Amino acid sequence: MMTEADRAVLGESYRNTRMGREAINVIIGKVEDDDLALDLNRQACRFVQMEEKIQKEYLKEKETPPEDRLMERTMLWSGIQMNTLLNASTEHLADMMIQGNTRGITELMKVVKKNKSAQKEYYEMAQELMDFEEKNIEKLKAYLK
Repeated sequence: MMTEADRAVLGESYRNTRMGREAINVIIGKVEDDDLALDLNRQACRFVQMEEKIQKEYLKEKETPPEDRLMERTMLWSGIQMNTLLNASTEHLADMMIQGNTRGITELMKVVKKNKSAQKEYYEMAQELMDFEEKNIEKLKAYLK
């Protein structure tokens, strides 16, 4: 049976993977650099794999993953549109993705620290996600000038 701490950590991990994937889906159409497009597509695939792994945990526990927050998705989409209106350079897109990954790590870290009693397995999944986002940041730094 899932505790509130389990739900918090797993839920934030799930939201994080969804937001990462969604951000890439919105940004990818603006990318002109083939290398960046390839890196982002690889990241999106990994986000999907992690999302599916988390969904399996919800199924195992006979629970439902948190609903997508329409407002969050709308804000993400409109924020990206406005942020790329005047500048859709490779460097700017990479910088935006770095900021997004950083935000994802920060939010997930806060939830993990507040919910130390969460199952070890859920903590490890959250840690795996944060490590993945750290690697994304390192890769994306190559596109900064």
